[in-house]
Amino acid sequence: IAPNNKSWIAMTNKTLTSCLGDLDITDGAVFDACANTDEEFKLIKKNWRKKVLAEHPDKGGDPDKFRTTNASFEVLRDLYQQSKVKDGTYSSYLSESAKAEAAESDIDIDELFTKYSKNTNVPSWDFYEEAAEEEVPGYKVETARSGRAKCTVCKKNSGKAAIADSAAAEASTAIVATSTASRSSSRAKKSASSAVAKQNDTTVIGLGEVRVGSFDKMAGSYGRWHHLECWRVPKKVQNGLTDPSDEESCLRDLLSMEEVLLTGLAAMDEEDQMTFVRHVINSDHWAGNRKRKAGAASGPSKAKSAKVASKSELASKAAKGGKKKSAGSTANVVPGSYSILAPGLGGAVDDENILKGKTFVMTGIFLEVGGGDENSIGVENSKSMIESFGGKVTTRFSKNTSFLLAGNNPVAKRFTDARAKSIEIINLVRLNGLLKGQLTFDRLGKLEALDSEEFMGDAYQPATNASVAFGDAKPAAAKKGAKKPAAVKKDDKKPAAVNVDEIPPLESYDDTKPAAAAAAAVV
Repeated sequence: IAPNNKSWIAMTNKTLTSCLGDLDITDGAVFDACANTDEEFKLIKKNWRKKVLAEHPDKGGDPDKFRTTNASFEVLRDLYQQSKVKDGTYSSYLSESAKAEAAESDIDIDELFTKYSKNTNVPSWDFYEEAAEEEVPGYKVETARSGRAKCTVCKKNSGKAAIADSAAAEASTAIVATSTASRSSSRAKKSASSAVAKQNDTTVIGLGEVRVGSFDKMAGSYGRWHHLECWRVPKKVQNGLTDPSDEESCLRDLLSMEEVLLTGLAAMDEEDQMTFVRHVINSDHWAGNRKRKAGAASGPSKAKSAKVASKSELASKAAKGGKKKSAGSTANVVPGSYSILAPGLGGAVDDENILKGKTFVMTGIFLEVGGGDENSIGVENSKSMIESFGGKVTTRFSKNTSFLLAGNNPVAKRFTDARAKSIEIINLVRLNGLLKGQLTFDRLGKLEALDSEEFMGDAYQPATNASVAFGDAKPAAAKKGAKKPAAVKKDDKKPAAVNVDEIPPLESYDDTKPAAAAAAAVV
């Protein structure tokens, strides 16, 4: 990004006339052959594609010009989608009178242009090249309005099951055909019919569910609808994601694909938009990804991915222990070995508001927690645990961010940003201490700051459900030839034995114990 971006954005003073000019459309005559606004927008889109391919930074283009072209296109697209184009035609902004009286005749879109100008996400040149091949957006996302449409994938699988059911019914009929052929045949047909009907129930896309369809060029409309859970994210869409690990960045990328590869997303409410985003960024849902688990259900999941786990659900996960093996294990971490806590359960304090007013940003993976795909192991379960105690989890820092919760192999930039904003960095061990009442927020702030190196590879200290002693000072590394600490005398007071199933009182921790004795316990 150029250093003068802020001044460049502030001095826009844009009009729709100048937005059209940014796409090399300065004469209203170019729209003479267009019968309506739809055809005019297709022409605008054609000019935009030509310009972004030529101005893309990957090809040595000027980043400022590239951003201006994109921002102007997105403004023109917004007005097209909202049917706010003056007199229903873009040519009205290119008449001589409109140019002469731009301040009076044009729409004030300065704020809108500024918003889009601030989007610094730049998909690859390949993404724009593939997008240029689409005259009409290839995919439409929306919420089902009737509850009658059927999922193409589920319907296909249902048909296979129906054939098997029918064959079974015929075999059953043949066995009993000797004395009660007529009645048996009737019962078999009813049984087969019932089985098929039952299967078909799973194919229906329920009213209000998010669904995705593709454009049928022969019919000129969208069809072949899928449950969101059954839709495989196409390569073209994948290529447009600049940071699949960041939900907000992904949402901006997907919204920028409106009227290019996708349509309908901008019209959805925020909750449904984020449901779609979370599906798209999960690489298990990507077309061409062969790592998809064998035997995965083809039907839709009953719960939305954004749903916060209830207290009973968290208790169930804690009881099961989450022993599922995960990819990316490190030598000192047993995947799924940590059972997530819930208020009043697993040794946690019985307070659903202990984290109220605290906002967390997360980075890295949490192998000991388990769950999720290989790029986000343990993240969703850890997020649910925080939210069950009243905390909030966001994807980016703000003035309200309280903590950066770091897992194994975190993003280094997150540490840099957190320190720059004086945001406290904690690990799952310290969070566990807070939730079990072993740490207060006051004492947490006095513990030695954590470095990013402590979270990399085998240096990472995994959380456990056992009680942990927290030292206020990091022990010094043992030097070769250094004398060992003196043996504890009989009359010295030893700390009381700790029952891992109970929450030990704060007094049971000795923050002044010798460095060597504390080395394995300090976090």
